[in-house]
Amino acid sequence: MIKFFSQIRHTIIMENSKSARYLKYALGEIILVVIGILIALQINNWNQNRINKAYELKMLRELVEDLKLDTTFMNVQFKRIKRFDESVKLVLNDPQNLKENGNLFLFGSVYFIQNTKAIETIKEGNVQIPFNDNLRKQINAHYHSSRFYLDLLSMEDKNFIEFRAIPLQKSQFQIQKNPNSKDFDIEPSVIDYETTIKSKEFNDYILLRKSRINRWNWAYQKIMESTLESIDSINLYLKEHK
Repeated sequence: MIKFFSQIRHTIIMENSKSARYLKYALGEIILVVIGILIALQINNWNQNRINKAYELKMLRELVEDLKLDTTFMNVQFKRIKRFDESVKLVLNDPQNLKENGNLFLFGSVYFIQNTKAIETIKEGNVQIPFNDNLRKQINAHYHSSRFYLDLLSMEDKNFIEFRAIPLQKSQFQIQKNPNSKDFDIEPSVIDYETTIKSKEFNDYILLRKSRINRWNWAYQKIMESTLESIDSINLYLKEHK
C-alpha cells in the first residue's frame, strides 16, 4: 500500500516537473517572439526615420532653390523700381523732361510672385518634416510676412492704378508706339504739355507715384532680407545634417 502511494506521488512529481519544463519553454518562446517583434519595430522605425530625414533634406534643398529664384526675380523688380524712381525724379527736377524724354517710366507697376512649389509640397505631403522648431517657425514666418507685404502692395497698387493712373492717362496722355524702347513697344505721351504740368491732377500723381516707389522699396527690401535669412538658416541646417 505504501509502495502504491509512493508511486502515485512520484508520478505526480514527474508530471509537475514536465509541466514546469513546458511552461518554461513556452515562456521562452513568448519572450523570443516579443524580442523579435521589438527588434523588427526598431528596424522599421529606424528605416522610416532614415526615409523621413532623406525627404526632409531633399525638400529643404528644393526650398533653397525656390528662395534663390525669388531673389533673382526681386532683383529684376528692384531694377524696374529704380527706373520708375529715375523717371519721377527727372520730372520733379525739371518738368521739361516730360516733354523731351519719351522713355519715362511714369505708369505701370512692379510684380513679383513667390516660388512656392516646395513649401506647398511640404505642407501637402504625407511625410511630416521633422526639422527643428526654430527653423520651421522661421520658414513659416517668412512666407506669411512675404504674403502680407505682397498682398498689401497689390491692394494699394490696384487702387492707385484705378483711381489715379488710368484717369490721368485717359485725360492727358495718349498711347503711341515706341520701336526704340528696350522695355515696351508702346508708351504714353503727353497730349498738351503746358496743360499737364500745370494740372493739379498730374502733380498730385507724380508725388503719389514717388510715394508708391518708396513703398515698393520698403516692402521688397523686407522680403529680400527675410529671404536671404531663410536661405542662410536652411543652408546651415543642411550643413549640420549631411
